[in-house]
Amino acid sequence: MRRPSDNPPARLHGAILPTVLSVSIVMLTILSGLVVLWERESQAFARAQRLRQARADIESAATLYRLHPDDGRLTEADGFLLCDTLPQSRVRLRREPWGLYELLRMATSDSLATGCRLMGAEPDAARTLCYAGGRATVTLAGRTELRGELRLPPNGLAYGRVGSDFFRGHRIPRTAQRRAGPRLPAADAAVGRRIDSLLAAGELLPPSGVPDSLAVPFRSGETLSLRIGDAALGGRTLRGRIVLHGDELRIDSTCRMEHIAIVARKITVAAGARIAVQLFARDTVLVEPRAVLEYPSGIVSGRYAELGERSRISGYVIVRDTAERQEPAVCYRQARTARLRGLLRVEGPAQVQGIVAGCALLRQAVFRSPQGYYKDLLYDCTIIENPVTAQPLGCGAGTGRRKEAAWVE
Repeated sequence: MRRPSDNPPARLHGAILPTVLSVSIVMLTILSGLVVLWERESQAFARAQRLRQARADIESAATLYRLHPDDGRLTEADGFLLCDTLPQSRVRLRREPWGLYELLRMATSDSLATGCRLMGAEPDAARTLCYAGGRATVTLAGRTELRGELRLPPNGLAYGRVGSDFFRGHRIPRTAQRRAGPRLPAADAAVGRRIDSLLAAGELLPPSGVPDSLAVPFRSGETLSLRIGDAALGGRTLRGRIVLHGDELRIDSTCRMEHIAIVARKITVAAGARIAVQLFARDTVLVEPRAVLEYPSGIVSGRYAELGERSRISGYVIVRDTAERQEPAVCYRQARTARLRGLLRVEGPAQVQGIVAGCALLRQAVFRSPQGYYKDLLYDCTIIENPVTAQPLGCGAGTGRRKEAAWVE
């Protein structure tokens, strides 16, 4: 009888070994692939987390600058470190004027996240009217509505009429009336120098044409300046860091313009146009009926500006006419159905009708009608609060803080 220990050991058949090796190789390959996928997913997750953190750092830096624009540490050349224990939280902020707004360029230390925004002044929502009329009495007539805080001459308000159209609005409570100074709130000297430099810069440029389509990114840091003479611009698409200089320009309704600046002697925005630009005119700006200047836009005129019927301006209108004339003259005229969202600052006689949603700084309000010429009169005018629209910088309105006007990139 044979014992179990006397049995010979079992042997593997030769055909099984290749199968085992093949299965082992397949398993190792699968494991290697899983490890590679895991590493890629880990790297992708790490990149996503870093990108998310970089974007959050950009937002944090923008918020700090909005609240504390005068803090020089935020705009130092080597950047601002948001968190002492995180070297990657350093953000570089660069600011420069763009028209009467401010261009803020932001980038993390590794340039993973960048951004460009137009900044304005945070509006003072409480103040809606500042009337620097000396010792005049401001008369209200027709359907006139004034809300918010009103800064008026010492003689305050009176309720009158134009022809047979008596005052039909709500009476203004005494608690809303404050004493105004003898002059309009002073604008920063830097703003005047900036406007004057823009108006004079075109004289030094050689004449050039304007392409049908052109886009210059704000992050490039270089402004493209073009000069043309008298022209009617139609079918043009212009975006970004572009300053267009001319003499007498007419912008047709077929133009598409975003965040550019236009400087000329006289500028006309044709009926039906819809653009987002800042206009600087040495003499006159005419906005024809149904034209729209989208937010954030603006108008600066040296002598006369006019908003036609059903036109809409979102941004600012500033008329710098301070000339004293013997005959009554109006340097700003706003139609009864026109609407301005933002700041209105007129340093000469202004015929204001329609709606101003924001802040109106007026030296003198007038109204010319077939019955005569009325001084210190607001007729069919609505001036109301607007806490949303950013004010232009340094123009005597707004607070010391910044407000985002637009994300340009």
